[in-house]
Amino acid sequence: MITHPLILHVAIATPLRRLFDYLPDDVSDLKVLQPGLRVSVPFGRRKDVPGIVMSISNKSDFSYSKLRKINRIIDEQPVFTHKHLSLLKWASDYYHYSIGEVVFSALPSSLRKNISISKYIERVWCLTKKGAAFELNLIKKASKQSQILNYLQQRKSPVYESDICSIYPRSKPSLLSLKEKDLITISTEDIEDSVIKINKSPFKLNKDQKSATDEILKSIDNASVFLLNGLTGSGKTEVYMRLMESTIKSGKQCLVLLPEIGLTPQQIQRFKDRFEVNIAIQHSGLSDLERTQYWLAAKSGKAKIIIGTRSAIWTQLANPGLYIIDEEHDLSYKQQDGFRYSARDMLISRSFRDKVPVILGSATPSLETLYNVKKNRYKQLVLSTRTANAKPPKFHLLDIRGKKMFGPISQSLVDEITKHLDSKNQVLLFLNRRGYAVHLFCHNCGWKAECPRCELPYTYHKGINRLICHHCGVAKRHIEQCPDCNKPLLLMGHGTERIEEVLATLFPQASISRIDRDTTRKKNAMSDYLKKIQSGEIDIMIGTQMLAKGHHFPNVTLTGIVDADRGLFSTDFRASERLAQLFMQVSGRTGRGIKEGTVIVQTYNPEHPLFRQLIQHGYNHFCTSLLQERNHSSLPPYSYMVFLRAEAHNSNEVKMFIQNAAMHLNELTNNKLLLFGPIPALIEKRNGRYRYQLIIQSQSRKMLHTHLNVWLEKLESSKLAKKIRWSLDVDPQDMT
Repeated sequence: MITHPLILHVAIATPLRRLFDYLPDDVSDLKVLQPGLRVSVPFGRRKDVPGIVMSISNKSDFSYSKLRKINRIIDEQPVFTHKHLSLLKWASDYYHYSIGEVVFSALPSSLRKNISISKYIERVWCLTKKGAAFELNLIKKASKQSQILNYLQQRKSPVYESDICSIYPRSKPSLLSLKEKDLITISTEDIEDSVIKINKSPFKLNKDQKSATDEILKSIDNASVFLLNGLTGSGKTEVYMRLMESTIKSGKQCLVLLPEIGLTPQQIQRFKDRFEVNIAIQHSGLSDLERTQYWLAAKSGKAKIIIGTRSAIWTQLANPGLYIIDEEHDLSYKQQDGFRYSARDMLISRSFRDKVPVILGSATPSLETLYNVKKNRYKQLVLSTRTANAKPPKFHLLDIRGKKMFGPISQSLVDEITKHLDSKNQVLLFLNRRGYAVHLFCHNCGWKAECPRCELPYTYHKGINRLICHHCGVAKRHIEQCPDCNKPLLLMGHGTERIEEVLATLFPQASISRIDRDTTRKKNAMSDYLKKIQSGEIDIMIGTQMLAKGHHFPNVTLTGIVDADRGLFSTDFRASERLAQLFMQVSGRTGRGIKEGTVIVQTYNPEHPLFRQLIQHGYNHFCTSLLQERNHSSLPPYSYMVFLRAEAHNSNEVKMFIQNAAMHLNELTNNKLLLFGPIPALIEKRNGRYRYQLIIQSQSRKMLHTHLNVWLEKLESSKLAKKIRWSLDVDPQDMT
């Protein structure tokens, strides 16, 4: 280690697992330099690469003469605090992922470039003298301009642009027009925090809700983890909002994670109705500019509530006070490619650093969370009854073997739908499979329509008359005759499109809507569907997983699970847990109002113990049995897992890479870890690449992680590692 005057240790977005040493430039003020600053640096052959200063010292492994200078400091203030840098460093170490890629993934994409943060600072509008005295009736044929001007005249103080746009959507052109007329201008003064207004709740807490709220409030200034385990419809959101009310009144911020973008508009509206404060939103459906401005609003403390999906975990808060993870069990909280982090686990780690309580809300908690409750690491608070005297739905297992069917719908289910529609109620049918048919094959010669890149069947989408591979996305025109024997091809299996077609024939007078990824691609499409459901415009809704969680449909009295058998016989040890969660979440969409709900479960396996246990004893009892099975098998959460995933066009190269990796790891650990592999992924071939994995398992988390860094250095230096794609997945959640 060589001592130098001043060395900047900089993180750069590269897979290399290290920091890079630089010297300050000749013109920057050395007093400005501090960890968390963005700087521009030369890197390799590139002359202008963004980096983040992680630390500053006077020591380097390299001689002074070999170190290059930074080009310039990009921002005057750090983008990350010391505490946030510590969190990112911990994440890099735990998930064994490059520190540079971790810190840059925590920034909005626009701040991953060499552009000053000042470009994205939100504009603040105020009245000019002319605007303050202007009569609104003089603005002709420009109602939005009149509304904005009236709003500013009533406020009599500067207002953030986002606040104006939240009240008057798409108002930026109107703001610019008012500026051209010299009625408003961009304020140069610091804006004071807007007055916080919290509307009174229309609901009275029941005994369980009040007990849960009081218990969490006792620890509101401490790092504690609470599992809010409540039935679907038991009022978990109302508990969240009571706690958020207390947090906001104390001057602190709330971070709320949701599993899906589709849930975000509905929840945002509920929070807006309750809290008249600045709300920042973080999810991939926003523009780069929107995400950056919301990120800055959270960092400055302007935003009191931050709502987002998985990536919102990285949003900095000026004064954190409460963390909430809704539907904590959801698989979408685990990043499945690149930097494979768990947002749930990261937020729990962050809560201890920030000394902030975190609430894990779910009607179907994950086994890991229930295990931590059992170990007294988390405290469980139970909401045992539905709100507004709503009763749990009644379940009916419907054995469809040998029964009359209309496509995927049985006669018995058709009769139930008819009865509920006649009573002016709504019906939800669930099938977690898009498209029209899932197999296209020739009955004469056995030819199958398969994706050549994945060697899996195409799904036929009738609406666009295309065959689409749901694994790699490749699409081709539909064919009706066998290319080998020229006989007509048969369509087998059913997707949501097929159900929609069958129901349209059976119920021609009903309003039917299919809600899946294909029908909700356009912006605001999901929000529009939800509004129509709430208003009663839709009689029958057909949906995939995006309809299964978090939604409140008080007039839905019948839910039909069309194909309940999917997942019963998977080789993934988590499949039973996932199926049970989905089963209960879908069932929870019915009977949430004053009318009693019914759940019809179509199955070819009515004797299966999973169905019997869930229906007769409930989810928590089922999980107790499942935890016992996991314990006997030494599977998570009773052990710890890491997957080495690898893929290449040549399957032999992938297998050889994993075999060599396993041999090196056994040598390093003296066979103290359990290794299984090479094992093909559940989808062995995807997008033309063969996919295999090495499963690494240990009873000791510390032992597992101690050896990984040394092992990874060997892997990176191997010749095969440069020929294939490979990654490490710590605490994996699926085997696909």
